[in-house]
Amino acid sequence: MRPDNDNASPAIVHFPRRNILSPVEASAYLGIRPLLLSAMKWLRCGPKAITINRRRVYTEDELRGFRNTLMSAVGVAENGGAYRLLAAGERAPAADPLITLLARNLVWRRAILVLLWGMMALGIGIDLILF
Repeated sequence: MRPDNDNASPAIVHFPRRNILSPVEASAYLGIRPLLLSAMKWLRCGPKAITINRRRVYTEDELRGFRNTLMSAVGVAENGGAYRLLAAGERAPAADPLITLLARNLVWRRAILVLLWGMMALGIGIDLILF
């Protein structure tokens, strides 16, 4: 039985200078679709998430670091160029094509790796059963 004050309320406390984003907000922040963010979560190749009251949330610092890591892999910087932080009141585009492409590449490479390791484990298991 749970105590009465177990802090299981759905409210999330926002700390100053620590923006916490839901998965939908995080995918909008990165410029990708929520389905791609959930695929990265399941393959464990996406940004680090924290769990608060059984909800997965992302910090803005972690998302910014993940985006910079993706872009630095292809030699693109975010220093005041085409990729910059939005000013207050400015709307972000629906999807960022570069981040979407890099995230899909990351998911694709990770899925192939998991598939090959799974096939190897299945082959070893069948080999052990037959011999």
